[in-house]
Amino acid sequence: MPFQPPCSHQILNREDAVTARRTLLANASFTAASAVFIFIARDWLYPLFALESPALLAAIAGGLLLYAGSLAVAAKREPPDRRALMTAAVLDAGWVVGSAIVLLAAWTQLAPAGRVLLIAAALIVEVFATLQYRVARSIAAEVGR
Repeated sequence: MPFQPPCSHQILNREDAVTARRTLLANASFTAASAVFIFIARDWLYPLFALESPALLAAIAGGLLLYAGSLAVAAKREPPDRRALMTAAVLDAGWVVGSAIVLLAAWTQLAPAGRVLLIAAALIVEVFATLQYRVARSIAAEVGR
C-alpha cells in the first residue's frame, strides 16, 4: 500500500483527539442543557428579553437541541474532524456576535436579568469557540510539519 499523507482535516495524535472529543462533548452538553432550560422556562424568560410571546424561545431551544446533537455526533467520529471543530468554532462565534448585536440593539428593552443571561451565555459560548479553534489550529500545525 503506498504512503498516504494525512488529510488536513484528520486528527494526528491521541492527545488532540481526546481534547477535540472532550471540547465538542462539553459544548454539546452545555448547549443541550441550555436548550432544555430555555424550553422549560420559556414562559418565565420571554418578558426578560422583551418578547411578546415564548414562541421564539421555543424555536431557539429546538435549534439548540439540533446543534447539540450535531456536536455530539461530531465528537463521536473516529477520529474527530478538524472541519467539524472549525465549523463549531465559527457557529459559536456567530452566536457571540449575535448576542452582542441583541445587547446593543435592545439594551433598554431587556430586563437586567435578561442582559445577565445573554452575557453569561455568550461568554461561555466564546470559551467553546476558542477551545475548538485552538484544537483545530493545533491539528493544522501538525499537518504542516
